[in-house]
Amino acid sequence: MIGIAAGAAVLAGAAVLIARNRSKRKYEAQVSDARSNFSSKLNELKRKAQKEYKNSPSELKDTVNAAKDRATDWANQAKA
Repeated sequence: MIGIAAGAAVLAGAAVLIARNRSKRKYEAQVSDARSNFSSKLNELKRKAQKEYKNSPSELKDTVNAAKDRATDWANQAKA
């Protein structure tokens, strides 16, 4: 009787550990997907901003440079 209870407890413990490992792997995969999506969106926004910057009048370029520096700093912090 005690052996059966001990065996059931071991199996339950193993099931808990397996479930934790599976959920951890799923979470890591979701984080990886989110990171790649964020990176691609950031690159797309950067490309669009560069295109608009090239087409903008020269008076705006000084103002845009300050915003560009802030955005670059933010992007570098987000990647870290």
